[in-house]
Amino acid sequence: MYRLHLGVHPPAGVVGPEAAVLSRLGRWCAIPRSVCGVAPSPAPCGEHFLEGVRELTRRGGTRDAAVDIRAVPFGSAPGGAGWREGSWVSRHIIGADDALAVVREHLSRSRRCRSTGRTAVVVEEFIAADASAHVHSRARGRFEEAVALVRAAHGVAVGGVDPVGAADTYLVRRTDLNILVEWFADKYRQLVPTPAGLAERPLPEALRDRPCLPERRIRDMVRIGLVAEAVMGRPVRMELAWKNGVVYVLWCEAAG
Repeated sequence: MYRLHLGVHPPAGVVGPEAAVLSRLGRWCAIPRSVCGVAPSPAPCGEHFLEGVRELTRRGGTRDAAVDIRAVPFGSAPGGAGWREGSWVSRHIIGADDALAVVREHLSRSRRCRSTGRTAVVVEEFIAADASAHVHSRARGRFEEAVALVRAAHGVAVGGVDPVGAADTYLVRRTDLNILVEWFADKYRQLVPTPAGLAERPLPEALRDRPCLPERRIRDMVRIGLVAEAVMGRPVRMELAWKNGVVYVLWCEAAG
């Protein structure tokens, strides 16, 4: 079991490239309190990992705290070819019982898998974001200059897809972080946490035609994306959350 937020820097070959880069990014920005377990595991760490999951769900006083859970296959198939399936993410799982049930299912599924690949299960403290963003460190398409793409919206984003509703969009030049294009959407809805789970709510009218984040925050996110690209050795896409003025990197993976 690895506590990624403590900067343990586990090798990518042990926990997969996504968990490895997330731990390393803690040197440059905030990441949520996170624990990572791998199945099948080279060492008997299952109960230790589950206890780490319980610790994350005990935060928040008398209420059960919420977590995000991701399962990411990595490794090789028996014939030596790269084994790469899509990752799975579940947001805002409340309490130890539900979180442990999801984690155990992923660990069990990996043990039953016939391939030689493994699965990293990453459990993160849920961040109730004021605003969320997705960053592509190198935007696809025909542009005169190399640019990064940022999409930002109010509220929480669902992992692996764009923020709920319309999002502000930016193209940022990679060489000097100059914003070349900015488009502000008319935003009407946002995703917010409730005691029963995530729910869509109307966005206050005063926020609907205003940018979600100031330009300096957009540049900060691209800067983090370029660092992640250098660490990973390839263009990346990232999920980020802003909460009380702090940016958290929730996830980072190689761009397809």
